Amino acid sequence: MFNTRSRTAIQTPIASGLNSTRWKIRSVSAAISTLALVVALAVSLAAAPQQKSARKPAKPPAANIPPAPTAPFHNAESLAYSGAWLSLKDVVAVQLTANDDRAFNAHPIWHFLAKLQTKNPLRYMLQVDDRFDSYSSHTDFSGEQFEMHLNEGSKVENHILRMTPGQAPLPAGVTQVQVLRGTRDALGFLYYLRTVNWQQTTDVRAPVFDGRKVYDVRATVVTPRGDVTVAAGKFTATGLSIRPYINGKELADTKITLWIAQDAGHTPVLIELALPFGSGRIELTQATPGK
Repeated sequence: MFNTRSRTAIQTPIASGLNSTRWKIRSVSAAISTLALVVALAVSLAAAPQQKSARKPAKPPAANIPPAPTAPFHNAESLAYSGAWLSLKDVVAVQLTANDDRAFNAHPIWHFLAKLQTKNPLRYMLQVDDRFDSYSSHTDFSGEQFEMHLNEGSKVENHILRMTPGQAPLPAGVTQVQVLRGTRDALGFLYYLRTVNWQQTTDVRAPVFDGRKVYDVRATVVTPRGDVTVAAGKFTATGLSIRPYINGKELADTKITLWIAQDAGHTPVLIELALPFGSGRIELTQATPGK
């Protein structure tokens, strides 16, 4: 349960720094949300306005996309994370779940869910209780629908975005976003990275929709094998550099490193962030396997 007291200013150097950088956080591009956890963090902190429609993106450079093997995770898997931000520990809580028992448009899909909450003292500055839903193809994890349900203090927004390569009839309340066939949403992309055999593949490139724009995202192995210690324990993991591009230009001031454990579930255990307005660390605290 999170503290729901009024957000009274905290007279500390850290709080002062948070307050002075709040406008930067709220104006930063949602590009940093190329991964599920980064999606939640970026959209919540940036509070970027959502467009009613999106132009069809230019075709990205040739992608290196190996066929996705059978998913290493199972229905009802649940992963819990704690985030440190601006030198404050345990101020962001993230919960990820995966479900494959739900039909979408009359066919089975993966339904991935991410929930994000800020915790005190960050919650005094940014009260966030957000939810992100991804409906992704069973075969290649391409995105079919991406939802952002944002509850940030006095602001409540709901965006239901249907990802299609062409025009299609839509239910009420759903916005169509035209994307190239095979585009993944950011949450589905995180789970797709878990299906890749990183001992045989060292580079993956694909278009990714973050709820606002489509990026050309490249994931490259930078540490084939390393020891990573987080709250959930010590893991042998592969370190991936995640680099987003827009119109062929890399977002050079956005550094994301994702560590995927070399366990049966290819569990994402750590995300390290270096962003224009600060750095953060999001680490696994508990993993509940599905079945």
